[in-house]
Amino acid sequence: MPKNRRITEEMALKAAAEIVRQGGVEALNVRSLAAMLDCSTQPIYSLFGSMEGLWRALLGEAKAQYRRHIDEYLKRGGRSNYEAYGMGFVGFAREEQGLFRYLFLTGKGTPDPFLDDIESEMMTLYYMPQETAAAFHADMAVFSFGLAVLVSKQADALTEEQISEAFKRQFYALYAFYFPNRERFWEKE
Repeated sequence: MPKNRRITEEMALKAAAEIVRQGGVEALNVRSLAAMLDCSTQPIYSLFGSMEGLWRALLGEAKAQYRRHIDEYLKRGGRSNYEAYGMGFVGFAREEQGLFRYLFLTGKGTPDPFLDDIESEMMTLYYMPQETAAAFHADMAVFSFGLAVLVSKQADALTEEQISEAFKRQFYALYAFYFPNRERFWEKE
């Protein structure tokens, strides 16, 4: 390593994320990160204190990547925000397979950080009471999670259009289940 080169936390986290992208969470350790950064292990321990400190910092980086993905889908337009959240979640699983697995499949992550936003969206857009919105979304999340795991294992399993159509079918089925006496708004389209 050049003597003048200083390893920053940002550099280390980008490299750690890249290792997880390429080889999964099992590929990340202090030595693999040092090799990626072309440095000794000392700067990594100086920055994070321990491997656990590195994992905590990577969790923050994974959440930030996930946030950027969701924001991108929300900005695209052409669909409800609720569908955009779902498409962003599955898109994150497809494009950031290693980070998705770390955030949602290792047990180290946290519940979806957008849960309050999603429930609020459902309450406003679809006139659902909070309790119903929470139950509806929990059911929809099981479906979304299945799609996300599928594309995190096989990115070309479904096209974006197929995923969007699957979301719509599931949403409409759940809506009819939760609100059997309400008018089917999608039938007017």
